[in-house]
Amino acid sequence: MNKTIINTLCITLVFLITSCNSGNKKETQITEEPQQEVEMETTGDNSMTSLDWDGVYEGELPCADCEGIKTVVTINSDKTYTIQETYLGKETTPIETKGTFEWDDQGQKILLSNDRNPYFVGENTLTLLDRDGNKNTGELESFYVLRKVMD
Repeated sequence: MNKTIINTLCITLVFLITSCNSGNKKETQITEEPQQEVEMETTGDNSMTSLDWDGVYEGELPCADCEGIKTVVTINSDKTYTIQETYLGKETTPIETKGTFEWDDQGQKILLSNDRNPYFVGENTLTLLDRDGNKNTGELESFYVLRKVMD
């Protein structure tokens, strides 16, 4: 009998406690403050920001009326360049062109002054592009790539 009374008292206490707590609930209003938009300038990875691009590049470019054009391009961190071109199989002196360059909006190509074709800047390579900034394709595609020889 004592067990029945104790069980009844326990159940009654549980009901009393839960019913007392349910009446004391306070409603809290949560207000969210509008978040301010923060503009952050993002600089993605590109040739200009991610590669060690300044240095000396060389290779042999295709030539329509000679054996090839030995080409040495030096690009400097101050945005200046020098190009030395030697027409192989012809008795000519090397042609040297100096100027400045700018990066394209994507930071992938250098746009040379002196009405020169742009170059795509890759990992230890410069690829000569056509006047419109597109890669040359076809059998001779690999001949338009200059390799970095010195920093």
